[in-house]
Formats: sequence, structure tokens, C-alpha cells
Amino acid sequence: MDLSIWIVFIGTALIGICAALVGTFTFLQKKSLIGDAISHSILPGIVLAYMLSGQRTTWILMLGAFCAGWFATQQISWLQRKTKLKSDTIVAATLSMFFAFGLALLSYIQGRPDDGQAGLSDFLFGKIAALDIRDLYLFLGVSAVIVIAVVLRYRVMYSFAFNREFMISKGFSLRWNDFILNSMTILVVAMGVQAVGVVLMSALLIIPVLSARMLTYRLNRMLLVALTLGTCSSLLGSYISILGTNIPTGPCIIMVLSTCAIVIALTVKLQTKRKSHGK
Repeated sequence: MDLSIWIVFIGTALIGICAALVGTFTFLQKKSLIGDAISHSILPGIVLAYMLSGQRTTWILMLGAFCAGWFATQQISWLQRKTKLKSDTIVAATLSMFFAFGLALLSYIQGRPDDGQAGLSDFLFGKIAALDIRDLYLFLGVSAVIVIAVVLRYRVMYSFAFNREFMISKGFSLRWNDFILNSMTILVVAMGVQAVGVVLMSALLIIPVLSARMLTYRLNRMLLVALTLGTCSSLLGSYISILGTNIPTGPCIIMVLSTCAIVIALTVKLQTKRKSHGK
């Protein structure tokens, strides 16, 4: 098999693993919408990073994406503290504002005769085939940071997910916990947009965990199922994208994930009906 194909598969697997890890704790702490806001909010950061640097280097675009995602989360946190608006309203307004700004910048670049869009439109729906070995090393480094952070913060994040008031009473900082979780989410999204795209990256954070939640209530098993679904669906979706011509990677991955979620939901429903009839 060609080296570029291995790079695509390994890079996609890393994205699926990290998305499942971080997505599990955002789901349990009822912060799934934050992932949606971040995935849409990083688009202006990507475009501005290209405009300032003039390069489409992955680490530069990821840095721009991280900065934009960080500003978006800070805006959400500030509005939650200073206003009486509901969280879903704040998140929806933030992602719409940042995404609209990103699309405006993208349209501006498209009108420039010197570089056009420079391939930045691939970040809307994902195109994993553009990865090279340097990008893979970068993905390995980011994945290592995320995995280490999850391992070190596992018990704290677990406790905040199921007994937040107790953790606060023990002196643990809720704001610090949210900052770390948001930072990991931004890193995952910044890494994954090249494969899945800003429009669908939030689905990669939510659907594997949602599917796992239908199968088990135990956190360890939920993590294992989510990791398996996220990784296998990412690999299969990228393989389908490679086989086709001009097929975006993101929709392929999310379609595979959605199919798995539907099958799991139908299976659980049938099992529930059988048990109720058996009684």
C-alpha cells in the first residue's frame, strides 16, 4: 500500500480516537454544544492565519484555528457570566457570528486573482488526502497531549461529570476544569477539520458517544465503544472518500457514523421490546 494511504489512515484514526475521548467528557458534562460552536468558530482563524502567513502549512492553520476557538469559548463564558441569556442561545449566536465572519473572509480570498481560495474551501467539508508525513507528526504530537491530559485528569473530569457540586465544595475549580476541557476540544477540532471539515466536525465529537451511551451506562465501556466507533468509522469513511472522485471526506465519515448509530438504536429498541414481551 502506498505511503500516502497509510498517512491518511493513521491520521484519520488519530482524529477518531481523540474526538471520542474528548467527546465523551463533553457529552457527560452536558457541553456537547460547545464542540459545535468551536467547530464553526475556527473558520475565521484558519482563513486569517493563511492571509497573514501566505502559507497553507497545517501547523500555521491549526494555530489560527486554536486562537479563534479560544476566543469563541471566552466569548461564550463571558456572556454566560454577564448576561441572563440561556446557554444554547449564547452558543448559537457565537457560532453563527464566527462562521459568518469566516465565510466572508473566504469569499474575499476567492475574489483575489493571485491565490483564489488556496484550497481553504476544503476545510468546510474535509479533504484528508492532502495530509503529508509532517502533518502526521503534528497529529501524533497533538494526540499525545490530549491522551496524556485525559489520563491525568480522568478522575477529576469523571467527578465533575457526575457530581459537580461535590467537587466544587472540595475546592476544585469549575472554571479551570472548563478551561482544560475546552482547550482539549479546540485541539481536537483544529486537528480534525482537515479531515471532517468545520461543518461536520461536531458530529464526530457527539455521535460515537451518543451511540455508546445507548449501549452502556458504565464510563469505561462507554469510552471503549466510543473509541471503537469513532476510529473504525473514520477509517471506513476516509477509505470510501479515497475510492471515489471528488467525494469530501467529512460527509463519508459522518454517514458511516450515522448508519452505525441508527443500527444501534434499532437494535436497542428491539431488545427492549423483547424484554417487555418476555415479562
